Amino acid sequence: MSEVSVITEALRNEGRKWFRLADQMDVPRAAAEGLTLELSAFFIGDLNAVPHSQAYNDFHAFLVNVLRGAVVEFKQVAVALARIADAYDEADKVVALNLNEIWTPPPPYEAAQGRIS
Repeated sequence: MSEVSVITEALRNEGRKWFRLADQMDVPRAAAEGLTLELSAFFIGDLNAVPHSQAYNDFHAFLVNVLRGAVVEFKQVAVALARIADAYDEADKVVALNLNEIWTPPPPYEAAQGRIS
């Protein structure tokens, strides 16, 4: 049984790590959201400002979406690991209960007298 508790504790530790990673990813996500540029930032005296601005905006939206997804999905991984640990613990309790229902050791006197077959 101690093996299961070690496994579940490792799962819970890993889950806490993923919560920390989600919090850490929220910092660059917030910074990236503020990195917008107006069309005038790409104007260098020719007509290429529009496609350059659009390319930047498309990449910016993609990057912000990836960082938002990381925050959400890292938290989901953390929750899933905690649920797995809980499921292992519950399964261990059920197995222990079932084994106790199947067999209990006889009292020492009856066993020594051969009254138990």
